[in-house]
Amino acid sequence: SIRDQALNLVTSEKIRTALDIRQESAELRDRYGRHLYGQSVLMGRRMIEAGARFVTVAWDSPAGTDGWDSHNSSEHLQKWLIPGFDQAYTALLEDLDQRGLLAETLVVALGEMGRTPAASKGWGRGHWSYCFPALLAGAGIRGGITYGRSDADAAWPAEHPVSPEDLAATIYTALGLDPHM
Repeated sequence: SIRDQALNLVTSEKIRTALDIRQESAELRDRYGRHLYGQSVLMGRRMIEAGARFVTVAWDSPAGTDGWDSHNSSEHLQKWLIPGFDQAYTALLEDLDQRGLLAETLVVALGEMGRTPAASKGWGRGHWSYCFPALLAGAGIRGGITYGRSDADAAWPAEHPVSPEDLAATIYTALGLDPHM
């Protein structure tokens, strides 16, 4: 059964070994970033190599920040979020590619919504669901392109609007699933 397969996977020696990122070189660990998110992304890559078919890595919240939320201020975006995400994401794509895994691994990075086009006094931003970013790589997704465009204020879709349902259909298709099934 699928339940037995899942239990066998999470209790396997391969996964136990994958969870020990100390087996990776200091250089590679540095490349992913010596922060919780970077090391978690590296562990996710190790789990994929060990046979896991689906891995989720959530962003951590360094002390004094709101994680992804930037309601009160966006200072932590510049200090932690953007550099930490960029470091781990690019390391993952390069590492998967060098190991021959990117072609068969779909990497999806997104949040649950975008941010208001106008900032508050403290440069904080609220929820805005009309435009949101999503990064997709691997598994046959053509790299190096931007699909869709917002208006000059990043408030409204201006070209090729994409719904969450469209995004889900793209993910299903990349995974070889019929999105209409």
